[in-house]
Amino acid sequence: MGPRSRRARCQVPFLSEKGYLTLATLTRNPLSTDNIRVKKNYWVPFALIVFVLLLIVFEPSYGWKFRNLFARPGVGESDSNTALQNEALKAEVAMLQSISAQFPTKPAGYVRAMVYSRYPMNFKNEISIDAGRNEGVIVGHAVTFGGVLIGRIEKVFDDTSLVETVFDSRFQAPVRIGTEGADALFNGGALPKATLIPLKSSVAKGDVVYSASPDFPYGLALGEINDTNIQQDQLFREAPVNFVYDINGIKTVLVAK
Repeated sequence: MGPRSRRARCQVPFLSEKGYLTLATLTRNPLSTDNIRVKKNYWVPFALIVFVLLLIVFEPSYGWKFRNLFARPGVGESDSNTALQNEALKAEVAMLQSISAQFPTKPAGYVRAMVYSRYPMNFKNEISIDAGRNEGVIVGHAVTFGGVLIGRIEKVFDDTSLVETVFDSRFQAPVRIGTEGADALFNGGALPKATLIPLKSSVAKGDVVYSASPDFPYGLALGEINDTNIQQDQLFREAPVNFVYDINGIKTVLVAK
């Protein structure tokens, strides 16, 4: 047999430029060094591909790992983060719109605080706020809304506080009434009233009731006199107090430092 008869055709795995696995036919001598080099060069990627396929078949969890490895990084995660940020921004905008009419300009010596919802248990005698010891809130200090005294700090925690409002039966404070400045004692409760008003004082309906206690800033309004009556002891008068706000509608307050 001549030299040509010793030439054999053989096929070996071949990785094309586009990454596809094909079979290349060799017409040269299979024992030549060039063919041996080709076989050595392409045997390794072929074995890797087979190994990966076996892993995916027998261990499906690895399939997701390889998918994540070759997928574009951060696409799903980026979309998820964007959606979360949008939800957070919507909540912030809704919150600011709901309190825009009540949002006070913070004067010096006060801490601004948000009021936690008490719905559906809308008790009027106490409210909870989002400012506490870390913001400098102190037990007993005044809590105001729109310049009106609505209560005092009862308990203080690190980041929150409990407020005893003027609708609590325990709330009492010396006050003065009207332009005359008649002395009286404010008694809180479901129906707050000014008591111990001297009989000789000229107190009339519509007169403003304001703080005169050393525990609060002087002159803070509490409400207005509704009407006056003679107390049972016949020595003093008393008067129910009206308020121009709804305690359950308050969403932000100021706390005196």
